[in-house]
Amino acid sequence: MRKYVLFMFAFLPIVCFGQFEKYFEDATLRMDYSHSGRVGVEYFNVENFLKIPHWAGSRQNMTDELGLGVHKIEMIEKSTGKLLFSKGFCSLMEEWLTMPEAKTSCGNFQETFLMPFPKVDVRLLFYTRDDNNQFKLVAEEEFTPSQAEEVDKDELAKAIDLHIAAEPSKCLDVVIVPAGYTVSEKEKMLSDLKMFSDFLFSKPPFDEAKDKISVRGVEFFSSESGIPGLASSKAKFNELGVHYNTFGSERYIMTEQLWKLHDAIIGIPYDQIVIMCNSDVYGGGGIYNFYATSYVNPQNGFVLIHEFGHSCFGLADEYAENDSPAGMLSATTEPWERNVTTLKNFSNKWEDMIRDTTPRPTPCTEIYKDEVGVFEGAAYQSKGIYRPYQNCLMRSDVPFCPVCTREIQNMLESYTK
Repeated sequence: MRKYVLFMFAFLPIVCFGQFEKYFEDATLRMDYSHSGRVGVEYFNVENFLKIPHWAGSRQNMTDELGLGVHKIEMIEKSTGKLLFSKGFCSLMEEWLTMPEAKTSCGNFQETFLMPFPKVDVRLLFYTRDDNNQFKLVAEEEFTPSQAEEVDKDELAKAIDLHIAAEPSKCLDVVIVPAGYTVSEKEKMLSDLKMFSDFLFSKPPFDEAKDKISVRGVEFFSSESGIPGLASSKAKFNELGVHYNTFGSERYIMTEQLWKLHDAIIGIPYDQIVIMCNSDVYGGGGIYNFYATSYVNPQNGFVLIHEFGHSCFGLADEYAENDSPAGMLSATTEPWERNVTTLKNFSNKWEDMIRDTTPRPTPCTEIYKDEVGVFEGAAYQSKGIYRPYQNCLMRSDVPFCPVCTREIQNMLESYTK
């Protein structure tokens, strides 16, 4: 594992819209890397580059203007310093850093980053937020197009079309990956894939966004039925590494095997991944621009949509109780998530949606039940963190609040331009 030297960079000019063909091939550059470290120490170590046919993302919005996520990767043209592509994301790494063992031992996590395949030599810059929530450069990797290993067409996964809204570059593309289904459960898997697709469109604002979201599935079989990780689990192994009890939280279903996960869907157009877990035991998880997981409940898709709120739209939990310290926010800085605030920089949040006569903080009383305000208690903390509505789908099984709805709609627009 090598340690990277830090560099400082001046303002980077941005590639103009409509110049995709000048700088990129119609292909995807997949970068597999290890994200390692402990409290105060962080490493990114690139393991592999793959060239995959076709680029599924936008060909207009090439740089991330949303400013969401704990990490960010930028692609810079080596010869000119132009910013060609960027994207923010989160990972299991920052949750690991909240664990007591992260103070004395090193964690190592697989991560995968997708970007359009450049025609030119580039620099890849890795950023992480500091204690003041500002992006700081951590590492740099140089890439030349000849480095990438081309994926054979025979290795590409076959998609199951569940709902197709438009060509991949003009919509949000979601892929659903089954976990814990055996070959004998194929019919159940196919039925559950359709059910999960329907769930995604079952609540507003998604019910009116069918022209903006495509959903595909994939056949993926496991040797054991179910999801391991609980005392009640019959399965002891899962080919994708999916399990309950992540970081000691029983209902938290995640996988650390990111490379296998992306191998299972290689060649399928996707911006977002949903892992469909063959289990009827309540559980799930969601990390921004990483993936979402959910158990299977035919009567209620709340968990799936809630976790999708995390993974696709960067929304924070709005409840104050939690069984794990993972992901807790600092009350001393303004969080990057758009639906929670410490009031340190509230003008950049939902201040424009609050009536002048509404007090801040806002009491949780009947008077303000259906009003946008500043209600204390969110992000697993009862004090110092505020949410925009008394109740919301990011808190319990009710519709998304107006603030979360606006953020979802804005994000969907960024995928469809």
